[in-house]
Amino acid sequence: MDEYGRQAVHLIFGTAIAAVLLIPDPRMAPMIYAAGLLGGLVCLEAHLKGWYVPIIAELVGAFERDGAFERDGAFPGKGSFYFVASALFCSIIFRPDVAFVAVLSLALLDAVATAAGIRFGRHRIVNGRTLEGSLSGFAVLCAVLLTFTGPVAALTASAVAAVAELISPIDDNLVVPLVVGAALTLLPIA
Repeated sequence: MDEYGRQAVHLIFGTAIAAVLLIPDPRMAPMIYAAGLLGGLVCLEAHLKGWYVPIIAELVGAFERDGAFERDGAFPGKGSFYFVASALFCSIIFRPDVAFVAVLSLALLDAVATAAGIRFGRHRIVNGRTLEGSLSGFAVLCAVLLTFTGPVAALTASAVAAVAELISPIDDNLVVPLVVGAALTLLPIA
């Protein structure tokens, strides 16, 4: 699958992961995330043992970057596991509205920044990322977050997410939701 397809899937599944936080009973989100992680790990273990797991085999084949296992020592679905683990942590630590914005920030910013960076990126800035991709991710995220929160929180979340994605030395699927949630929690008006 090409990178645009991967980012479309990232956006769709990421938004669905964030939407779990909109369930009226806030106790449900951590249980859903935990069940997803456990189920995913069971399927991954079976896949790694060479068993054919119908949906998992197709997802790994279609969405993993070429050479990711050899180059990064990554395991299949690493980004997805990190995304759900971060969402789980956010659902436990932050208020539901803050956790939703934090998780949605990763889904939107990462997908838009990558796709825009591939298409329009001309100026590399940090870690191979482009100025055009980062600014596009920031702008789209900010515009979307304005529908859920006020302008100060939208700008803050977007700026924190964009900077965290740029400079994080570890996987952004782990970092972005956590730093956005922390920033919004510390924001006096959030």
